[in-house]
Amino acid sequence: MHLTNYAINKNSENFIFNSDAEKADVGHKRSLTFVWKYIDQHGGNSAVLQEKIRDSIVKTLCAVQPQLADSYRSCQRNDNKNNMCFEILGFDVLLDHKLKPWLLEVNHSPSFTTDTPFDERVK
Repeated sequence: MHLTNYAINKNSENFIFNSDAEKADVGHKRSLTFVWKYIDQHGGNSAVLQEKIRDSIVKTLCAVQPQLADSYRSCQRNDNKNNMCFEILGFDVLLDHKLKPWLLEVNHSPSFTTDTPFDERVK
């Protein structure tokens, strides 16, 4: 079983949950919208960063496209005309001190667990 940092950290007595879906600056989780604004307000450029992350994701998808296509064909063997299935992938990206994104992993089955109203809003 794969445990995310959240899956482990949420059990800590020091972990702060955000129970207000409208407040993105409370607790130990943040929305992407909050992160982009924070980066821009602190001298970074979120537009450039987002493009770098997008580029990394596209390159990753190009590298695994044959495996994804094979997986699709195995699920829809007799139907080559209709696009009847899709897959959601989760990309874990770490930012270093210079805001360089590093792809840590790709989750084949990302979690959609919602422990708080904030989780429901961002997921």
